Amino acid sequence: MTRKRTYLVTILVALVALLIATATDLLRSAHAQDSKGDYLFTQTGFTVPAPFMDFWRSHGDLAIFGYPISPVVTEGQYQVQYFERNRFELHPEHAGTPHEVELGLLGSYLTAGRAFPQSDPVAESAAQKYFVQTGHLLSGVFYRYWQANGGLALFGYPISEALQEGGYTVQYFQRNRFELHPEHAGTAYEVQLGLLGRDYYTQVKAGLVGTTGQTSSLDKPGPPTTAGPTAVPVSGAFNSGPHIGYGLIVHMYYQDHQRVLNAVKDIGFGWVKQQVQWSDIEAPKGSYAWGELDRIVADCNAANVNLMLSVVRVPAWAAASGRGLPDDPQDFGDFMHAMASRYSGKVKAYEIWNEENLGAETFEAHWKPARYAELLKAGFLGTRAGDAQAVVISGALTPTGVYNDDAVEDTWFLDQLYQWNNGELRNYYDALGIHPYGFWNPPDTMWPVKQPGDATPAKEYRNHGSFYFRRIEDQRAVMEKHGDSQKQVWVTEFGWCSDQREGGYLECQNNSLDDQARYTVRAFQKAQQDYPYMGVMFLWNLNFSTFQEWYTGPAHFSILNPDWSPRPVYYALKAMAKP
Repeated sequence: MTRKRTYLVTILVALVALLIATATDLLRSAHAQDSKGDYLFTQTGFTVPAPFMDFWRSHGDLAIFGYPISPVVTEGQYQVQYFERNRFELHPEHAGTPHEVELGLLGSYLTAGRAFPQSDPVAESAAQKYFVQTGHLLSGVFYRYWQANGGLALFGYPISEALQEGGYTVQYFQRNRFELHPEHAGTAYEVQLGLLGRDYYTQVKAGLVGTTGQTSSLDKPGPPTTAGPTAVPVSGAFNSGPHIGYGLIVHMYYQDHQRVLNAVKDIGFGWVKQQVQWSDIEAPKGSYAWGELDRIVADCNAANVNLMLSVVRVPAWAAASGRGLPDDPQDFGDFMHAMASRYSGKVKAYEIWNEENLGAETFEAHWKPARYAELLKAGFLGTRAGDAQAVVISGALTPTGVYNDDAVEDTWFLDQLYQWNNGELRNYYDALGIHPYGFWNPPDTMWPVKQPGDATPAKEYRNHGSFYFRRIEDQRAVMEKHGDSQKQVWVTEFGWCSDQREGGYLECQNNSLDDQARYTVRAFQKAQQDYPYMGVMFLWNLNFSTFQEWYTGPAHFSILNPDWSPRPVYYALKAMAKP
């Protein structure tokens, strides 16, 4: 009897743990329920009405539909709401029936105009089914996924055969696109659903499609798309814009944490970025010295300040040369897995390396961006395995304007990354990192000058787009060229410095402290007004002047003086409106 009681207690404990985990997951997804049963998703800021929420929860929730990315709007005669992977439609004529909420035929709409070859009829078996309605075969892992996750009611009929697109095997259905990810074979992510809700909603917002009557009951196709597959589900927290997150780059290692965080909160910012050196934490492989980083993470969480970690510097054991990128990218992936697991739910975002188009950061041949692509992939997969909710940012490229042994031009490097393995890399980051420094140029100016407002008063650092804050637009154009416009850009480092000493830091000499303040505030305002794809912006920097020698470059970007007294930019940021 004692053994039976112990066994029963074990079962009850397991059930309680399961119920707690389920409740926790729901609380993470839906923040608050009002008296009508509507739910607010804090991840994207949109409220989902009760009928849509009931459908979302009972038909696969996050894995099948993703997060809401729009408010409820009227299209034709129906109320609809867009989610990352589909569109919900409310049909009051079917109230009280399973058809009160229906899904949009976004697979059909987005492939209109594409000719998909049909297959010959085959006998139905446990491994395959031929659909005479559309003339297409569904088989293998796609068939098993279709059967297990809702079948005809949720996905509709197949409207293509399995085909190659964006480096992956995919198959289109009336309501979605299946994507096969062999790198996740045997896991829940082996088959994933395309972000067709986001693809179609992007066209709606751009006015590229009409919405009158475009609902599931009217199979009325829109224009085609060539959007490729996506990898494991992204966190969704800052991927739907417009959103401006206000951040500061800080140095907290062996500094006064509370003094740093109090300054951040005093100016009304909610994010900090701390650089972490892999080489300082893991040596030898599998042996970790978290130490001070544990305290940094804990103090940021206690202060309710969001934290992003930017991870750099290879340990000597991971590279034969002792520098640059690791010989085996999986070593970095393992480290990111360990870090993300340790800080799951506590670190909001990770940036994978820093300015990899500079020789000083990678010691690689800059005409071979594939080395960084492999590192980013390994880092992304390791991070996602450790914390499925963390946002992964690609290592920010720095504008250089040159091609030599020390550096390579940023937009060229980015274009090469997108071409790696037929576009595979866009599956391995949630937002693009960028470092658009302004040098002597105000944030509204641009080169080449196309209109009067683009002209700059600068006398140097003005003849290449690399010297302008609006370099953002050039890198964004590369993203759009490669069909990746659904992702945000995060500015993980930017700012203006002021050093008017004779022989002072060159790019700072023409900027006064008041210029630094005006340019910085205007950059945040411009991003809010003109860049709907902008995510979090991290200003370089808060406090490097307090522990570095006064003549160093980083000290002249700081918004605090060496004695911790504020510079004009500090007060300007504190007074700045933060929508």
